[in-house]
Amino acid sequence: MNEQKKITIEKVLTNISRFLLAGVFIFSGFIKANDPYGTVFKLHEYATAFGLEGIPFLTLVIIALMLAILEFSVGVHMLFGMSRVIIAKLTLLFMMVMTLLTAYIWWGDPVPDCGCFGDVIILSNGMTFVKNIVLLAAAIMNYKFSHLHIKIVGHNTQWLITLFCVIYIFVYSLICFYALPWMDTSPYKIGTDMRSAEGRKATAGFYVVDSESGEEVTDEIIDRDGYTFILSIANLRRADEGCVDLVNDIYEYSQANGYKFYCLTSSTDQETQDYWRDHTGAEYPFYESDETELKMVVRTSPGLLLMKDGVIIGKWSNYMMPTEERLNGRLEDLPIGQLHDVEGRKLLDWLLYFLMPLILIILIDRIGSGFSWYRHWRQKSRKLQLEKLQEQISNQIK
Repeated sequence: MNEQKKITIEKVLTNISRFLLAGVFIFSGFIKANDPYGTVFKLHEYATAFGLEGIPFLTLVIIALMLAILEFSVGVHMLFGMSRVIIAKLTLLFMMVMTLLTAYIWWGDPVPDCGCFGDVIILSNGMTFVKNIVLLAAAIMNYKFSHLHIKIVGHNTQWLITLFCVIYIFVYSLICFYALPWMDTSPYKIGTDMRSAEGRKATAGFYVVDSESGEEVTDEIIDRDGYTFILSIANLRRADEGCVDLVNDIYEYSQANGYKFYCLTSSTDQETQDYWRDHTGAEYPFYESDETELKMVVRTSPGLLLMKDGVIIGKWSNYMMPTEERLNGRLEDLPIGQLHDVEGRKLLDWLLYFLMPLILIILIDRIGSGFSWYRHWRQKSRKLQLEKLQEQISNQIK
């Protein structure tokens, strides 16, 4: 094999490895930003498995945001060939740590799945380890031949793309933290018909038990016609009390209009329930459900879900509870009481918010590079013309 062919093969393999890593990092970072609560819950699982369950919730939130920003930004840098040596070293270090970690998790099985891609792609611990072996090999190739990366943008605009990516993914994470995931991949997303065979299969872990009678009322809730409010509070001791006045208003609204209202919680002891009532003035009854399942029903605690004839038509975080202004009539006559399939449109909007400025930056960079090349060509042409003219004059003198 001649040297030129060898260099070509190395260049092709290196850039394939680079684009593979870039795609995985961008996807993983975006999924973490889309569902920051899911990342926090998974980090808590890891912390508990390693005996660190005392880590504060806010610390886990900060780590989740940093992971999303890091993975997304590294992926974008790799995609455009920016800061090649530094990013190649960082990627290799990251993959070495993650491969060792997933090897231990595969061997010890402390958590059921890695949570790398949230609920979008659920991998077993074994598959996660295999995936990381492949990515580690790609990272080694990428590091060894980083000088062979094909650059897409010039050096002058790298800082602008970096700044834009960090701000974009940070803002997107905060919005999804505040208003629930824009792309809901849970079994309880808006539009799910919990009466259908597919819906019942997807939500098989969902159960509700009346705390007073001890009877299971799951089918009663799902099969009930009309509107049903479900308040999800995974743990009454750790729930946010900032929205309790709105929750109480919604309960009073449901009672006044004849709608059913269920508060589901995993906190079943009487002392904890009395604590919640004393601190919030809650008058609604409690129903028992699984804590892990409630974190999927609505990510926040409290979180509100609205069903109509067994179909989920609305979900709200603790920061976005419906106000009296939105509940100023019967649900049958209000926009809030109708099913609106806007999730795909919202996600498309956010992708456009990212792609359009990024494309504009790249176009400006390419146009600037074109002008620089043109100026260099003109200067070189003038120099050659001057040298040719001097040569002609010199020949005439001779």
